[in-house]
Amino acid sequence: MEVTKELAVQVSAEIKKAVEEILAKHGLAEPKVKTTYGDIYKLVIESSVEAKDASGVNTKSAEAIYYTRFGYTAYDAAFKATELVAPLGTKFKTGGVEYAFAGINSKKPKFSISAIRVADGRTIAMTDVVVPLINSSAS
Repeated sequence: MEVTKELAVQVSAEIKKAVEEILAKHGLAEPKVKTTYGDIYKLVIESSVEAKDASGVNTKSAEAIYYTRFGYTAYDAAFKATELVAPLGTKFKTGGVEYAFAGINSKKPKFSISAIRVADGRTIAMTDVVVPLINSSAS
């Protein structure tokens, strides 16, 4: 018997709900849950201390810490470098939706920009094409 996608989604949702309560009780942020299914079922839970600033950005998240320590440089098709210089929490709009810049996810090179959708607080991964938008919103 294999673990199906439907079963993995159902089990992961139940586990995440229980874990959220435990983490919140100890001052930790909402968990990121990653699953693998098929012959085996694997669940990875990641969380950090929750320290949100006024813009809703968790300044203790892995993405925020990476940006604070190392910064970020994007390269366009002609290999022209564009350095991301905006502070965490900078609000910018793309596609008519407002976001707050939340950091860099170094484990996702294609979708490395982490942003929070202002309307509902959901974290979104974006490509580096938004770097000029973020920079221009910071000035």
